[in-house]
Amino acid sequence: MISNPKIKRWITGSREAVSSNQKIGLLGGSFNPAHDGHLSISKIALQRLGLNQIWWVISPRNPLKKYDFLYDFKDRVSSANKIINTNNIVISKLELNAQIKYTIGTLEYLRTRYPGVKFVWIMGADNLNQFHLWRECGKILSLMPIAIIDRPSSSLNVTSSIFANKYRAYRVDEADSTNLIYYKNPAWVFMHTKLNYQSSSKLRDSEVK
Repeated sequence: MISNPKIKRWITGSREAVSSNQKIGLLGGSFNPAHDGHLSISKIALQRLGLNQIWWVISPRNPLKKYDFLYDFKDRVSSANKIINTNNIVISKLELNAQIKYTIGTLEYLRTRYPGVKFVWIMGADNLNQFHLWRECGKILSLMPIAIIDRPSSSLNVTSSIFANKYRAYRVDEADSTNLIYYKNPAWVFMHTKLNYQSSSKLRDSEVK
């Protein structure tokens, strides 16, 4: 049972009840399609960040990504539903239904709608090299902490990326990951883990073959 006070807001198309003291991770992406790597990152974040839930924020289209092929939104939602095997992961259609194009818009929306919830943005290390190109990336850091989880061939991004160098002083020790959500923003952590080599592009390639 979710404790009071409750904030009833739309997340997935139905009206969800979210406790104002919950700790929720946000994993955004195209999920084109969803795969075990998304699930692995989510379970790592749930455990090591001490989260109550993770919301998979499925993007209608990433403005920075050039797609060789993009599945219909409903098919990407379906692929996510097929692999989720825990009640702690929730699919969010917010960006489609609210017509939000950029991550900063999503985070501002959620912070306004759920003022008592503690959010953390989660992303794979493969996104680090482009993070400085995201719309208002500095403001993203001011809104909530960021947890970056290691991905294949991306470990060096934590030291070489523009983001990592610019915000080096705000990096939280990995051993204190559980407390990341309580740090004053900006704050971010890089978490090492056993690598999962699954990717959306590999799945698409296998279907073509």
